[in-house]
Amino acid sequence: MDFINNRTRSILHMSLDGLYERSKAIAANTANALTPGYKRKEVSFEESLQGVIKRENEKEEMKLQNAIEYQKNPSEIMKGQSLERLAFLNTDINKNFFIDTQEDSSQGYEIDGNNVNIETEMMDEAKNGMQYATVASLLSKSYQQMQNIITGQNQ
Repeated sequence: MDFINNRTRSILHMSLDGLYERSKAIAANTANALTPGYKRKEVSFEESLQGVIKRENEKEEMKLQNAIEYQKNPSEIMKGQSLERLAFLNTDINKNFFIDTQEDSSQGYEIDGNNVNIETEMMDEAKNGMQYATVASLLSKSYQQMQNIITGQNQ
């Protein structure tokens, strides 16, 4: 296992990036709640993150299969590898992650075309803030564990 660059930390970092972008969108929505014609922004990244996790799981399964095959016949392991498979195994975890910011085109709550509901935005910000704090805490614990390993501390 690679303790320095493990996929859990990478996924947590991607989550924080997505939650940060969502927080910025919510802040913009809140700031423009009284701006005539303003259309609220929505941020989505969870589906992309799930795709990253799925691909990383597939890569781990392939690596496990390769390790089993290597034990059986070390000299033949590379002959069974296609270029596509090798390329897939070497893809960067961040390659297919994206944060999508869309304008909400739903009907406005106000006569002026603004579709921001300030109560909804405040609830969304509270939820997003709790998610951010949870992910940041998990990431902090991960780095603390790595520090304990490096310094030889047991906890």
